[in-house]
Amino acid sequence: MRLLVFLLLILPFCAAQAQDSPSFGGDRGGLWDDFVEEYTSDVERAEEVDLQLHLQELKELSEHPLNINTATVEDLLQLPFLSEAQIEQIHAYIYLHGQMQTLAELRLVPLLDEVTRRRLSLFVYAEPEQQEVKDRLLGNLRNDFSMRLDVPLYYRMGQLLADGYRGDALYHRIRYSIGNSRHFQAGLRVEKDAGERFYDSYGAYAMLHDVGIVQRAIVGDYRIGFGEGLVMGGSTWNSKSTPPLKTQGGIRAMTGMDEVNFLRGAAVSLSAGKHVRLSAFGSYRKRDATLTDQGEVQTLLTSGYHRTKSEWERCRNVGSTVLGGNVEWYDKGFHLGATGYWQKFSRTLNPGTQVYRAIYPKGETFGTVGMNYGYTRYRLSLAGETAYSTAGGGWATINRASWSIGRNYTLSAVQRFYAYQYYSFYSSALSENSNAQNESGVLLHLQAEPLAGLQLTAYADFFHHPWPRYRMKHSSTGQEFMLQGTYALSRQHILLARYQLKRKENGNLIEPHHRVKLQWTCEPSKSWRLQTTGMFHRVLGSTGLMFTQGIRYTLPKPSLSFNGLLGWFHTDDYLSRVYAQLPALYSSVSSASFFGHGMHTTFTCRWQSKNGRWMFEARYGMLRYFDRDEQGTGMQAIMSPWKNDLSFQLRVKI
Repeated sequence: MRLLVFLLLILPFCAAQAQDSPSFGGDRGGLWDDFVEEYTSDVERAEEVDLQLHLQELKELSEHPLNINTATVEDLLQLPFLSEAQIEQIHAYIYLHGQMQTLAELRLVPLLDEVTRRRLSLFVYAEPEQQEVKDRLLGNLRNDFSMRLDVPLYYRMGQLLADGYRGDALYHRIRYSIGNSRHFQAGLRVEKDAGERFYDSYGAYAMLHDVGIVQRAIVGDYRIGFGEGLVMGGSTWNSKSTPPLKTQGGIRAMTGMDEVNFLRGAAVSLSAGKHVRLSAFGSYRKRDATLTDQGEVQTLLTSGYHRTKSEWERCRNVGSTVLGGNVEWYDKGFHLGATGYWQKFSRTLNPGTQVYRAIYPKGETFGTVGMNYGYTRYRLSLAGETAYSTAGGGWATINRASWSIGRNYTLSAVQRFYAYQYYSFYSSALSENSNAQNESGVLLHLQAEPLAGLQLTAYADFFHHPWPRYRMKHSSTGQEFMLQGTYALSRQHILLARYQLKRKENGNLIEPHHRVKLQWTCEPSKSWRLQTTGMFHRVLGSTGLMFTQGIRYTLPKPSLSFNGLLGWFHTDDYLSRVYAQLPALYSSVSSASFFGHGMHTTFTCRWQSKNGRWMFEARYGMLRYFDRDEQGTGMQAIMSPWKNDLSFQLRVKI
C-alpha cells in the first residue's frame, strides 16, 4: 500500500517534467497483437513462463524503437528474428547508399523478406542522424505505470479449506518505469498471486545505456545472456520453428514479473576499445527450496507460489551468491568470447537417490566456463559455444550454421551435445529437455519462399538422452518433424497448414504424436479480422479435436478494439490434449491446454485515449465442460463444470 501511495504521488511530478514526451504509438497495439500471435503460434503451455518474459522485453524495445540509421550491431542483436547476416546487410546498405529516409528502403536489403520487414517496423524507425534530437542523460523522461487485477468468479478448494490458501483469490500486480529512449531507465514491480496473503514478489532496477565507455550498467534485478546461452542464457527464448539465430545480447534489465529467472545485484558492460567488450556481474538473492530433514536442499522451486503454510515454509530459505564475467572480441565478421561464473549456495544441494535425479548438481559451490565463437560473411553464418562445468565435471557444446540462398531460402543446422555430467544453473540453449543437460542431437531447419505469397517452414530434429529420464530405466531417443506452409491468396485472405510429428519414449512406450493445424485468416477491411482454426492430435489410438473462431474489430477514433475467440474441443483423454492461443492483455501471451469435452471463449476489450497516454483493458474468459461436474485436482480443484474469469489492466504513459 505504501508503494502504491508513493507511485500516485510521483506520477504528477513526473508528468510535469515530461509534458512533451512520446506516448503510445498510433495503431501499434494492433500491430503488436499480430506480431505476438504470429511469433507464438506454436507455443505450448510448458514454454509460456519463459515466453512471457521474452515478450515483455520485446515490448519494451517496441515502445523505445531504434533509429535504424544509428543502431549498432549490439542494438539489432536484441531482435530475435534478425540473423547476423541480415544485420550485416542492413549496415552495408546504409554504408553504400547513405542513411535511410523511410523504412520502405528495407525492401532493397537483399536478405530481408516480407515477414522480417513487417516485424522490424515494430522496433525501428528511419530518421537522418542530423535531425535526431540527442537525449540528455536524464532528459526527455517518460513515465509508464500499469496495474492489473484478475478476478476469478469461482472458488477453488484451497479457498474453502481451513488449512488451505491463506489469502484471497485475487491476482494483482503493479509495474512502474521511468526513462528515456537511449541512456537511462529505471523501474519497479510488485505482484500478489491468487491465494497469497500479500505482495511477496517485488523488484527494482536502474540502468544506464551508452554513456561513455559504459555500454550498459544495471543495479537491481537483471537478466544476462552471452554466446549461444550454454553458460549464461537467461535473456532469450528458443523455439524449433524459428531459424536458429545469433548470439545473445548481454545484460538486460529485468522488466517482467517472473519470480525465478533473474539475478539481483549489479552488472556492467564496458567498451574496451573499438572491438572489445568487457562485462562483469554479481548477484545475491534468496531462492525457494524444499529441504531434507538434515536441512539440505532437495529441490530448487520455480513456481513462486506462497499460498499455504507448507509453501510459505519453503519461501526464500536458501541463499545464492553468483560472481562472473564475459569478454567479447568482434571484428570483420568474426567474434570470439569467453564467459564464466562462480556460484555458492548457503545450503548443500542434495537432490536424492532416484535414478533420474542422480545427475543433478550436488554440493554448495559450482562453476561453469565456456568459449563462444563465430563468423558471419554475407550469406553465411557460423557460430558455436563449448563449455565445462564443475557440477559433474562434464562438457557441452552447441554449433550452428546458416546459409541464405538468395532472399527466399535459408538453410540452417544445429548440432548439440550436452553431457549428463554437465550442468549450468543459467543455461538456455536449444534442447528438448528443460535444461541443457543429458542430450545430444541435430536440428535441420529450412525457411523458404518458393513462390510469391507462399512461405514454407520445415525442420527435423533428432535427439538422444544417454541417462534415464523421469519414468525411464534406460537411455532414450526421439525425433520431431514439422512442415508448415502459409499462402496469401490475396491481401485479405491467408491460409496456413501445419503437420507435426513427434516420436519420444515415455516409460516403456514410444509415443508418436501427430498434430495437424489448418487456419484461415480473413481481413475484409482495416477494422475487421476473422480467423478460423481447426486442430487435430492423434497419439496411441487417442484423438483430440478443436475448432476455434476468432474475431477482432478495431475502431480508429477513438482507439477502441475488441478481440474474441470461441472454441469447441473433444479429446479421448489427457494424452491427446490440444493447445490453443487465447486473446491476452497488452504485452502478454496466454495459452491453455484442453482435454475432455467442452467449450471455451475469451473476449478482450481495449480502449486507448486520443493522445495515446491512457489505456484500459478488460478480459473475460469462460470454460465449460460437458463431461464432468468438477475440474482440477487438490487445492486447485473447482467443484463446477464452469470456470469464469475477469481481468482488468490500466496503463498510463506520460
